Amino acid sequence: MSFPRYRTVLGGLVALGVLSSAARPAAAADSGRIEEQIRIRAGKFRGLLGIAAIDLNGGPAIAFNADVRFPTASLIKTAVMVETYHQIAEGRLHREKVVALVDSDRAGDEPVVLNQLHSGIPLTIPDLLHLMIAFSDNTATNLLVREVGAARTDRRMESYGLSSTKIFRPTFRDGHADVHPELEREFGLGMTTPREAAKLMGLIANGKIVSRSACDEMLAILALQQDRQMIPRSLPFEREKIFVGNKTGWDEEKLPDSSGVKGEIRTDAAYVKGPRSRYAIAICTRRGKDKRPGADNDALVTGGALSRMVYDEMERRAKKR
Repeated sequence: MSFPRYRTVLGGLVALGVLSSAARPAAAADSGRIEEQIRIRAGKFRGLLGIAAIDLNGGPAIAFNADVRFPTASLIKTAVMVETYHQIAEGRLHREKVVALVDSDRAGDEPVVLNQLHSGIPLTIPDLLHLMIAFSDNTATNLLVREVGAARTDRRMESYGLSSTKIFRPTFRDGHADVHPELEREFGLGMTTPREAAKLMGLIANGKIVSRSACDEMLAILALQQDRQMIPRSLPFEREKIFVGNKTGWDEEKLPDSSGVKGEIRTDAAYVKGPRSRYAIAICTRRGKDKRPGADNDALVTGGALSRMVYDEMERRAKKR
């Protein structure tokens, strides 16, 4: 049922400041409650964790260690995707360009997609984008980084106000940075903050990168992500229609801690659309003590629990509107 006159009067009261004094403390209280719950749950993680969630319906953000710089691992591939779409739109890079795989392009010895295919196979730019995001294929990533450039990608992030979001080099090239070698020594492939990683996902979700159609393509690629063990893991897909487009990262620290141990890095950033809510979220961990590769890893379990807390909060807020 619609109440246009009521909405008009309500809008006028808010504009005059009649309701603002009540609404703002309520929103602040809501944000403070969920952040305290997150702080308590995150405190059980054996390592350093940061989280940021941006309510794309206009509610207050949720943040804990949101401005701490973390290694990205493969999460930085989202920035490479963004730069690729920009260069296609600018005519610097042609979508139809075909890159032939050669043995010297293969990155690492992981049994990911391109490492299992024969030399000489032709790959288009969309092929590489899908492989880089959905399967986190490092060879595809390196081929795209070679096309678009690490420095250009970093400048693009700066143009969106993401000054702490940077890629330093292609994958599997430790200690040989294209840019910022001093940062590469600590952060490896790239770095970001939870707030900036969430902001980038929010820009894509809201159609603010290149064009609405380009962002829709990026969201469709992110939705093909094969690693769903952190942000999506505990969401109620069985009873609600939920869209999640995400990109994850997983690596080992480049430098040991004070005890000589190189901890675990796990990251995930996503756009989530529930029945009522829309939000961007990023969870970053480093110095993780649990190095088990399976789904029971402490970072994945903790991140999944925090993700569900944020989802429930965003849906609760949306129901109240």
